[in-house]
Amino acid sequence: MRRFLEERQIDRLYHFTQADNLNNILRYGLLPRDELESRGIESSINDEWRFDGCCNAVCTSIEFPNYKMFYKLRCDNPDVDWAVLELNAEIICDSQCAFNWTNAGDSKSYLIPLNRRMTKAVLEDLFNDKDGYPTRDELNIPDWYPTNPQAEVLVFDQIPISYINKVSFERREIFLKYKEIVPPNIPANVDVGLFRWRKDYEFWKDRVEE
Repeated sequence: MRRFLEERQIDRLYHFTQADNLNNILRYGLLPRDELESRGIESSINDEWRFDGCCNAVCTSIEFPNYKMFYKLRCDNPDVDWAVLELNAEIICDSQCAFNWTNAGDSKSYLIPLNRRMTKAVLEDLFNDKDGYPTRDELNIPDWYPTNPQAEVLVFDQIPISYINKVSFERREIFLKYKEIVPPNIPANVDVGLFRWRKDYEFWKDRVEE
């Protein structure tokens, strides 16, 4: 796993969350929903339904947030402040993970048995071409981007604070509202790019997964 990450120059995962979750995240780390509920820790939930069936996992994306899902959530919740957490990709080597070529809540992912999505070969497959989808040559994306912008890594573990590299916000006023929550050893900034889209947006804008 580690060698593959190095070859692809993958060093970051991303997780987006409602900013009012930051207090607990920066106290307890990133916890799966089942763990939050069992410990009685309050949280604001992004995906009430969790079609992936994995409430015991934390959802992450490789090298860029899943902008299609993130954009829809922000449109559906216009009054909510959001934060994007940059995480150390070593999580992939240190935790049990399931790799999904597209959104984990899509039938193309969740109909594959979970244990078959946990191998290095499946991680590598996230960077392959698939029939019926644009090719990497067409997309002209860097080596570290998965082919599908909705590719997802499910982390079946608690993610300690030590794996959080950075906390980013969309606008300065939101950054100023929450910056005192973020400890001084974790950088916090305004990064509008993480709230936009991948460079290959035009190839995916009209595609609807099932």
